[in-house]
Amino acid sequence: MIWSTSLIPSEEEHSVSIPKLLRQVRKAISQENYPEAEMLYEKILQFPEMADDLDIRVRYASCTEKNGNRDQAIDAYCEVLKIYQERDEKGAAASIEKILEGLRSKIEEIQPEPALETDVEPLSDAELMKRLCDMGEYRSLRAGDILCREGEMPDSLWLLRSGSIMVHLPEYDEPDIIEVKEGHLALVGELGFFTDQRRAADLEVATEAELFEIKTADIRHQKEQEPAFKAAMKRLLYERWAEPVLTRHTVFERVNDIDRMRLMRTFDRVTLGPGEVLIEAGEEHSYAYMLQSGCMFFMHSKDHLDDSADSGDGSMMTSIFPADMVHLGGLLAGYKSEYRVVTATPVKLLRLSQQDFEPFTLRRPWIIQAILQFSRRPAHLQLMKPDDDYLWKADRHVKTH
Repeated sequence: MIWSTSLIPSEEEHSVSIPKLLRQVRKAISQENYPEAEMLYEKILQFPEMADDLDIRVRYASCTEKNGNRDQAIDAYCEVLKIYQERDEKGAAASIEKILEGLRSKIEEIQPEPALETDVEPLSDAELMKRLCDMGEYRSLRAGDILCREGEMPDSLWLLRSGSIMVHLPEYDEPDIIEVKEGHLALVGELGFFTDQRRAADLEVATEAELFEIKTADIRHQKEQEPAFKAAMKRLLYERWAEPVLTRHTVFERVNDIDRMRLMRTFDRVTLGPGEVLIEAGEEHSYAYMLQSGCMFFMHSKDHLDDSADSGDGSMMTSIFPADMVHLGGLLAGYKSEYRVVTATPVKLLRLSQQDFEPFTLRRPWIIQAILQFSRRPAHLQLMKPDDDYLWKADRHVKTH
């Protein structure tokens, strides 16, 4: 919950309101009137000095849970968990994680996993992994072998069957390790595969390893030949790249995991050629976009001290790269763009419509406020870039049975 400053009580009401509200909420809880208690806790949390009171936040979340508002409760508990983690209060964080685990399992029991919109039934994860392994070349590697170098083009996707791989990122002294869970295959090189970007790291075999190497061209050919395979690859893209990216964007990071994936599955895919105008300045364009592959130019008229470059026509220009989100204001009715977006290369985009987003906001009015605040920034600050930490922390394990 992002508490709106417009609802903060005046200074005159301040001194008497908090004690009075606390008495009222205690009475409501004693009578098991949890809807009333939830409303009262929400009022209490509007006071600046109470907004960070974690005990009140937990009680508020508990009331929303008792009222059957599990989605809202998960969002509230997630905010508390984030604060505990930032404070390194491990015991308290663990207790909240246990509550969240229980809530999420209840949602999964009640609501089946939503399917991607497709005309065919996609292959299951196990079927997809078998199909990819059958298409690929089996390789046995020794410790010290190099799988790829930073800067190379991504012409392959690897499925690690055994052993471990070290990921040497140029900006980090210590490598990350990719290992295999029992009964799973581990995706390796999937970021370059999904985004068509050059390799971002050196991949070195840490221990003896077995893997399957599948050529990108072969995967594209199979997608053209087999609709069920294509649908399964789309699911893999959404689950293993797009949704983890969405978690690293500030407006969406506090949405609970299940609902964020549900929202992600409403995105559709768009492809454009180079030199095409995606968004024109001054127009109402009812979509927001996440760039999957390629490059676009974000052009605005204000000359700010940022990383923008002069485009030659008096406007400032910033490059948009994979994982960046643009035109978030397009999810709000009546928003008019202050910038122009033009493709620099062929691009693949994931597009979220205002129409599909609106039902998601009905129980989360705070997200409208967050997007509104973001869209009121100066034009050059309305390009949303994710926290890079998601790159090597996404779950890359896929079950084989």
